[in-house]
Amino acid sequence: MKIGYIERVMVAVRDLAESRDKWRRAGFGIASEQFDSGGLRIARIATGAVEIDLCALADDKPSGQPNGSLADSMREAVERGGGIVGWIWGATDDAKPAHMNHANWIALPGWSPAIVEAELRTSGMPGVVTGVTDARLDLESRRRRLVEICGANPNTVDYLEHIVVMTPVLEDAIAANEAIGIPCKRIREVGNGARQAFFKLEQTVIEVVAPTNQRPGCWGLALMCDDIARAVAVARENGLQATTPKLAIQGGQIARIVEPLDGVAFAFMQPGPRIDD
Repeated sequence: MKIGYIERVMVAVRDLAESRDKWRRAGFGIASEQFDSGGLRIARIATGAVEIDLCALADDKPSGQPNGSLADSMREAVERGGGIVGWIWGATDDAKPAHMNHANWIALPGWSPAIVEAELRTSGMPGVVTGVTDARLDLESRRRRLVEICGANPNTVDYLEHIVVMTPVLEDAIAANEAIGIPCKRIREVGNGARQAFFKLEQTVIEVVAPTNQRPGCWGLALMCDDIARAVAVARENGLQATTPKLAIQGGQIARIVEPLDGVAFAFMQPGPRIDD
């Protein structure tokens, strides 16, 4: 199995209708149809070639659903107020083992076919659920299909630039990612004994910070825009507080939605040269 990219990010939400409205007000296109499977009700958002799934618990847990399922992880996150539960890797070769353990496989919304299967995997990072699916489309094909399903983003978000993860032991996260073929690109000292490890697939960086005095797990997203001023304006026009764009250390500009959406802290970014160049 060869991992090629992040196929989707999963966000636990308390009320899907309310969450659809919040993310719409932040300037995201959202698929008109919802998807039900495995005790979850899912609404889909496109961030370039990476899908974001807003996942709410269905009213009843399906009979025969195993303990330790994705719905159980979503339930725990919802009790904390929501947030990013994890992501699904896209494999560029056969992701299905010869002898499947069906208890580890989940059905998720696809495009053609309309349902895709993903195998849940141990992430090596507490509080982070990962899985892998066989999805061999290239970046531009995935981008086009997600726009067809979800619509264009009025906030001009073009792709998912990075995911931030807090974890207790950096070496465990590095080992887990490198074991599935995702090498650590860089380690950075950030002070007070904390370090960051960076992994990159296609356009998206996974930034892992350790050790953490916060709850381990996914913390937030950074989303690259074509027009950051427009992203901020859309959020403000729809009643959300957003900071004024400023120069970012990593280059370009950055602005933030002040209050997290469904427990997700996220920033808008726009490309540009580093301020120390």
